[in-house]
Amino acid sequence: MAHGAVHHGTGMTTACEILDRAVECIEEETQSLQRERQAFETFRKSVSRAQPATGDGGTQTGSLLEIYQETVMSTPDFEVAYDEPVSESLKSELSPSIAETLQQNEPITQHFKRNLLLATTEAIESRVRFIRVLEAEQESIRAVLKTVLEIEDTLQELPVCTLRCLQFEQFVDVWEACEETVERCDQRSEQRQRHINERRSKNEHANVGAHALNAYLYSDLKTQFPALRALSEKRQEIEQYRGEATKPVSHTREDNCDSGLEATSN
Repeated sequence: MAHGAVHHGTGMTTACEILDRAVECIEEETQSLQRERQAFETFRKSVSRAQPATGDGGTQTGSLLEIYQETVMSTPDFEVAYDEPVSESLKSELSPSIAETLQQNEPITQHFKRNLLLATTEAIESRVRFIRVLEAEQESIRAVLKTVLEIEDTLQELPVCTLRCLQFEQFVDVWEACEETVERCDQRSEQRQRHINERRSKNEHANVGAHALNAYLYSDLKTQFPALRALSEKRQEIEQYRGEATKPVSHTREDNCDSGLEATSN
């Protein structure tokens, strides 16, 4: 389990399990990006020290290519994450023209050095931007987890018997406790959906689509919307306890978290 992931006892519910795994996915991606950022920073230092061509010679592009392979392409998860040869990596991370020049093993010029530094800096900054997006996502998931745990505490405190077995005053108290918990659950669900839908407008500079991040991070989970799924499960537990015959459509089916959100993105 990734460092910092939230742990629970053996009675961990499905809702908490899926949120724990979501946190792990975020942390794993963040750590990977941090390693890549550091590798690019090391490469940029080498580029800064490179000597442009003069009458006495200068740094060859081939030596910078070797350094790129030893830094950026040597990160532990690079091959698994990208599975591409050096030529494709250079094109996607820097530019096709820079990739071609680096592979020709020619003396670098001042103009090429400047362009390479700019492209390397952008590769670093793009990762920094994405890390910020991931930090916001982790904060949102942890807020949902906190709410789920609070709802579980409330459910554990409710009488074991059915509501019909309670005296009227007790019935009212329990009913109001359930109502308050449902409202808390709905409020957190609305906040989570706003967080997802606002990604495109708030993080346009980071090239993060509203639903793309969920698909990217949580493709291996049972759902690409783990927070909404967890809240939906908790809401259903409350409704089942109250024995209500009717429930809002948006909360009655777990798959509404996926299908409903996908529909809103079209």
